[in-house]
Amino acid sequence: MTQGPLTLPGWGAVPALLGVVASVVGLLLLPWVSVEQGTLSFLDLTGMPTDNLFTMPDMYVAWLAFVALALQPLYPLPWTLGAVRTQKVANLMQGWPRTQLTHATFTRFRLVFGTSAFAGTIIHGLGIVTLYDGAFELAGAGPWVLLAGTVLTTVGAVVGPRKGPGLPPA
Repeated sequence: MTQGPLTLPGWGAVPALLGVVASVVGLLLLPWVSVEQGTLSFLDLTGMPTDNLFTMPDMYVAWLAFVALALQPLYPLPWTLGAVRTQKVANLMQGWPRTQLTHATFTRFRLVFGTSAFAGTIIHGLGIVTLYDGAFELAGAGPWVLLAGTVLTTVGAVVGPRKGPGLPPA
């Protein structure tokens, strides 16, 4: 049996890293509302009073966007950077203890990590759609850069790492 890690850093790390950086920049640095009177950042929106923290736009601005942003790199970055060294790490990362990472299941792992990354795109997309409520002409660059970043992260997770020398055939 060959020795070595199960995965090695691959080309998927490039879009995953760029996506995480773009998402942070889009959420925290770029304007979210652009009108003739000026611009508002996402952090400005968090300081505005809300009526009900149980509606999607209010939850998104108050806390959900930050949680989704923090969770975005959790799976894709270690996966694409080749951090899966053993079967135990593979099981911990993907959550199914009886599924071994092999040449035969490699595509399945790519899809699992890609799906988890795509969940962030869905959360941010729903938050943005409900926040603007159809008035997308008010949107600045922030939400669009954030969404592009989540899509890049998803692409990186699907591309994934390279197969390492310790990856069993089946």
